[in-house]
Amino acid sequence: MAKILQIIPSLDKINGGVERGTLDVARRLITDGFESCILSSGGEMSEKYKYIGVENYNLNLKKKGFLKFFILKNKIKNLLTQINPDIVHIRSRWPAFCFNEIVKSLKIPLVTTFHGTYSGNNFFPKRKYNGVMTKGDKVITISKFIDDHVRFYFPDCKSRLVQINRGIDTSYFDIESVSEKRKEKILSKFSISEKSHIFLLPARITSWKGHITVVEASKIILKKEPSLNFVFLFVGSEDGKQRFTNLLKTKINRLDLQGRFIFCGNLNDMPAVYSIADIIVSASVEPEAFGRISAEASSMTKPVISSNHGGSREIIENEITGWLVEPSNPEQLAEKIINVLKLSQEKKDLIGTNARRRVKEKFGLEEMLKKTMSVYEDLLSTKKNLNN
Repeated sequence: MAKILQIIPSLDKINGGVERGTLDVARRLITDGFESCILSSGGEMSEKYKYIGVENYNLNLKKKGFLKFFILKNKIKNLLTQINPDIVHIRSRWPAFCFNEIVKSLKIPLVTTFHGTYSGNNFFPKRKYNGVMTKGDKVITISKFIDDHVRFYFPDCKSRLVQINRGIDTSYFDIESVSEKRKEKILSKFSISEKSHIFLLPARITSWKGHITVVEASKIILKKEPSLNFVFLFVGSEDGKQRFTNLLKTKINRLDLQGRFIFCGNLNDMPAVYSIADIIVSASVEPEAFGRISAEASSMTKPVISSNHGGSREIIENEITGWLVEPSNPEQLAEKIINVLKLSQEKKDLIGTNARRRVKEKFGLEEMLKKTMSVYEDLLSTKKNLNN
């Protein structure tokens, strides 16, 4: 039975796309008869699939730096010898920087997944660091946007690229499966009036996710529609960026928008959160590598407005499966929110149906898992042939 080891910095983000994808693959490996292991710094999700046989190994991969690298080096080699995996799959730059050469010295096939654009490619040292994600025997890119990005900045790895769109579990993100009790639990938890229109931005509280744009757009909405009763839910962790949260709250107070925003933190039951929203917004000011918010909201048949760049453009077909607006443009976002809110329910239902169909056809979890298993099986077959 082949053993696959996935390596990720931590498993403490409940709704993180990288974390969720790692766990989805870990579960599928067990179902398909593999041994499945994860190496990380741990976190609240690290034991999620222990009951079905997913093994977890802990190593502090959060702290970076050359001193840390030299401290880790022997631990890494010893751990790999102990685990003895048939394939190693690395999903982040710092673990790749630490592990790549050791994995190759042990003649273990290596898979890397390129999860983001990773800024700084015009600066040689940073580009060199980003390039560690292209050193796998197979390099998975998570969208066409990322695939094009890698081909442009790292052309030497073109022959090893495999584009596998991220996958959404459409049976989990299904509005028909959300009970009234689950909806009421969310509304009660945050004391949200049933008379309020609910707008949702589900994203980490960090500068590039567009929270400032949303706050500015909300002020414009109130100027245009002063009687509109709405509340914006910010669902996501601060990710250690309390300073930005404070800045955001200061801006909300300065614009006299108190009571219009609820900082919810991370929430476990995201299908229920999506289901209570009138409109979901993905307002990223920098391109999303994939656009998980857009895909999840689409799977829930909910109206979704996304920034017109990055992976979101592969998911949202403007005015067919949702709406696209220019990034960092609060005026356009405000106008689009008002327009979508005023659409007939029939029109919103049609767009929601189109959106869910598109996600099921192009961004389903099963397709992602099948293609990932195929990458592993190809490498195992190659390894077997080389050993014979």
